[in-house]
Amino acid sequence: MTNGAAMRQRLLREIPLLSEAGGEDHGETAGSGEPLRLAVLGDSAAAGVGAPNHQVALAGQTADTLAVLTGRALSWRVTARSGATARTIRRDLVPRLTDPHTQWRPDIVLLVVGVNDAMRLRPPAAFRRDVALLVATIRSHLGTPVPVLLAGLPPVSRFPLLPTPLRQLLGIYARRLDHQLHRLARPEKDVFHLPVGSLPIYRPDFFAEDKFHPGPAGYRAWGRILGMHAATVLEYSEMT
Repeated sequence: MTNGAAMRQRLLREIPLLSEAGGEDHGETAGSGEPLRLAVLGDSAAAGVGAPNHQVALAGQTADTLAVLTGRALSWRVTARSGATARTIRRDLVPRLTDPHTQWRPDIVLLVVGVNDAMRLRPPAAFRRDVALLVATIRSHLGTPVPVLLAGLPPVSRFPLLPTPLRQLLGIYARRLDHQLHRLARPEKDVFHLPVGSLPIYRPDFFAEDKFHPGPAGYRAWGRILGMHAATVLEYSEMT
């Protein structure tokens, strides 16, 4: 095992285990018209680790921003698991995107993936294939080519928990995986990469107590960025 891999394994064992967001894993926003159905699919950030409930975590914050900008009512649901990678999301979580009891099916899917693949040093080309297969599996399961939004990876190199030099190593690696998400989205119809932008990661209240996941303030900032990007995607999609 290389020194970098050994450091990574030790870090994975040392990250404090915070719970996923509690309460209901779905919700609705005010707005006009038939609710737009948004599925938030992915890893611990999608699962709201570091937040007390999903309303103040990534799903609720993104939905609130998207509803304000579009004027649409939103119905949102979370299908996520802490520690999930692109491969485990495809295997374990995609079947849960729909609810056979309520007939709920998403109109748009926000996919949050990549940090765990970076932590495991998944080769960039393999990661891109994993995500391409994941997108294809989502569409096969839903039976329709709904827009899939690929959330850009956050700046891992600035996560306070990570020690030097591992912080720099994983930061570079995360940027490489984010570049693969960007490359994947460019030729694919209805697949969009949403850059993370300038997250206020320097704020003392951005992170949860584990110094690895966002807290409510961090999710609010990130959700606003994703909601703004999603609103632009929806406007583009309606014009084409």
